[in-house]
Amino acid sequence: MAIAYGIIDAQAGFMPAHVAVAGTGELGVSEGDLIIPVVNRLTQHALDQGWHVFTTQDWHPAQTAHFSATPNFTTTWPVHCVAGTAGAAIHPEIAVPPRATIFHKGMEVLSDGADDTSYSGYYAQTDAGLSLPAWLAQHQITQVYLVGLAFDYCVGSTALDLAQQCGVAVHVIIDATRPVAIASQQMMLARLAVAGVTVGTMNEVVA
Repeated sequence: MAIAYGIIDAQAGFMPAHVAVAGTGELGVSEGDLIIPVVNRLTQHALDQGWHVFTTQDWHPAQTAHFSATPNFTTTWPVHCVAGTAGAAIHPEIAVPPRATIFHKGMEVLSDGADDTSYSGYYAQTDAGLSLPAWLAQHQITQVYLVGLAFDYCVGSTALDLAQQCGVAVHVIIDATRPVAIASQQMMLARLAVAGVTVGTMNEVVA
């Protein structure tokens, strides 16, 4: 039985604007910076346990229907995490291990009304074109622990797809993530429960 630990979109662009790092505030998640020490503690635990580690990053084109000048913060968003920019970089205080596998997602030039696969790491790929599901299968992963931003969108969507499409046991560490909004957080919690995804805390994992 192999276990993977995934850091989902812990990028500068999703950190609050008050964080003194280039690219922050593009789509800042309230208290997003508070996950940093929790994520790092869990990352060290993952390394100590010999888990496989991966990260995902939004890696959007500059022009895509995922963005809007008048975003509704549900299906359209301000410009954020454009490929190669400061906002797309993982926050520098997030301790990503050198051996972590990096996946990019949201790279499609989305047209109006098209199915938006930007949220879920299920659709992410390495630069060499390896998909996250293929990577999980390659390493015979049966359990995945997820942290990062934001709980009610990218973290939750990744958890749902990995549980439902890949058949692995998925655990979301709730104090290592933050939501965009309370209402959508509650909706995602309900969806995760139906899908059999467990939600726990850092202390429960490292105990």
